[in-house]
Amino acid sequence: MANSTSTNNYDIPKDGYVAFDALSLRQLIINRLNEEGTFTDQNSIGSNLASIIDIVSYSYNTLIYYLNKTATESMFTEAQLLENINRIVKIIDYSPIGDQTATLNFSCSANTFSQGFYTIPRYSYLLLNNIPYSFNEDITFAKTQNTITESLNELAQQKLLFQGLFNEYPVYTATGESNEALLLDIRNEVVDHFNVNVYVKSFLTGVWRQYTRTTNLYLEDGFAEKYEIRLNSNNRYEIKFGNNINGKQLQPGDQVAVYYLVSKGPAGEVGANTINNTSLLLYTSVQYNQILNNINLNNNRYVSSSETNFFIFANSSASTTFQSKETPDEIRQNAPSTYKSQYRLVTLSDYVTFIKTNFAYLFSDIKAVNNADYVSGYLKYFYDIGLTDPTNTERALFNQVLYSDSCNFNNVYLIVVPKAETQDYILPAQKELINSTVSQIKMTTTETTFLDPCYKAVVFGVKNDLTSPLTITDDSFGVIIVTKQGNSRRDDRAIASDTANVFKNYFNKQNLKLGQTLDLRTLTQQILDIDGVESFVTANENDNNEFVQGLSFFVWNPLYPDNDKQVTQNSVSMKYFEIPFFFDINNIESRIFVNSSINTTMSLEY
Repeated sequence: MANSTSTNNYDIPKDGYVAFDALSLRQLIINRLNEEGTFTDQNSIGSNLASIIDIVSYSYNTLIYYLNKTATESMFTEAQLLENINRIVKIIDYSPIGDQTATLNFSCSANTFSQGFYTIPRYSYLLLNNIPYSFNEDITFAKTQNTITESLNELAQQKLLFQGLFNEYPVYTATGESNEALLLDIRNEVVDHFNVNVYVKSFLTGVWRQYTRTTNLYLEDGFAEKYEIRLNSNNRYEIKFGNNINGKQLQPGDQVAVYYLVSKGPAGEVGANTINNTSLLLYTSVQYNQILNNINLNNNRYVSSSETNFFIFANSSASTTFQSKETPDEIRQNAPSTYKSQYRLVTLSDYVTFIKTNFAYLFSDIKAVNNADYVSGYLKYFYDIGLTDPTNTERALFNQVLYSDSCNFNNVYLIVVPKAETQDYILPAQKELINSTVSQIKMTTTETTFLDPCYKAVVFGVKNDLTSPLTITDDSFGVIIVTKQGNSRRDDRAIASDTANVFKNYFNKQNLKLGQTLDLRTLTQQILDIDGVESFVTANENDNNEFVQGLSFFVWNPLYPDNDKQVTQNSVSMKYFEIPFFFDINNIESRIFVNSSINTTMSLEY
């Protein structure tokens, strides 16, 4: 029986282990052995005992190194290093989203072609000032008229150009292992996460076939020619194939070809009217041409290099912005929601999470609503402001025709606010991209369509005479008159600029959310917190005697200014489909004036 009194007390603090390195631990062990006097070889360098002590000490040093690095990174809620949280979420089969390149909406016309169907081959590209934009799939269009030039409107409404140029990865020869994985050794390149394409050439038939991407091979049957892709903790892409139970297994000698889109990152973003009649260029290589011939099962008539000059491309809008790979905080937010959905779109939150994860570069905010909320919220709003048939409004008809079926009670409505400052609504081709991606994993009993956000204009304005009609015109817009503190030496222009910045920051499109509260109290406090500001009023521009203390707004719907308008000195709660913007915010400083406070003094006679 052990005697508790015989236990050695080494007087080491509970957290003392983190102070040891290999040499200090080695010396501590030797000192303990010397104190006991049982062994002496520990003092002889090269002895067996000394070697064992060295092994223990240096192994312990290595373990301490990893402990110090990852002790606070072992929990999902606490991990801050990307490589650590990447390993953790792998347990629930979540694959972090990598970089997403900019996309470009375009218009296109074709001339000289005779009537018929033609296909622009995948990976064809345009060079916009040495910035490539590529097609990531075959693009088929119909030349329906005998006219020399014909606009390909349907093509422009359904397809996008992706910034970057496709690269051909060296061919990989399969060993035939179950769940065989190919690790792409791609370094110092920005790879678009959703444009990594895989083709497999069977060793038995010698024919190339295109494999399609799946979110999880576990969801596929044993004959599915699919692959799973993951951005691993070392920032390299792993491509995994099946095992004939979940996904088709590669056979020994099968060849795997990978084509991936290399982006220029933020440097690849372009503005409107950048294409300037740039000619289409065809991607070509010996392997690519063989693959294209093998997978052309429909005998598409591909455009030849001599016909690429028959196209006229243009872009009236700027590209979307580049989206960097998911951060640890974004992974922490998205991974649990994705796991709960099991890669199926069932609840409204599933739709929001999926679109936020896969299309973050397109929008600044999104909401999904069911048919009940659509009727009780969206349609009711239009009825309340006096419209007799809201479904016949221009934006509603546009979305109904292109993205909805005749049955409306089973719809999921997506309200998307574009990220681009110059866009009010996401473009048709962007809607088509979202819709086609969502349709692959949504429930078969629901249909996805779109609602365009309702923008509410905001400007300074007052109205003391409540008996007369409220008119929203430039002449009725108000101004802010700031009273400067008497002892302030700040320049009036600096105070006016700071006041303008309060509104510019608040109404920045990236800070606005659907259904948010237009918070006049916060705005008022931010103005009063500006150095040198004593007070301020909102006044009528043409009659400064008509004013109110503090902040007062005109708020109205620019599409229906006579139906939906109000003046308010209180906060306004927006509906779930509404989003505010400040009218003519670039000139807001011209509506802000600064006056010095009046200091009265009394002269004294002695």
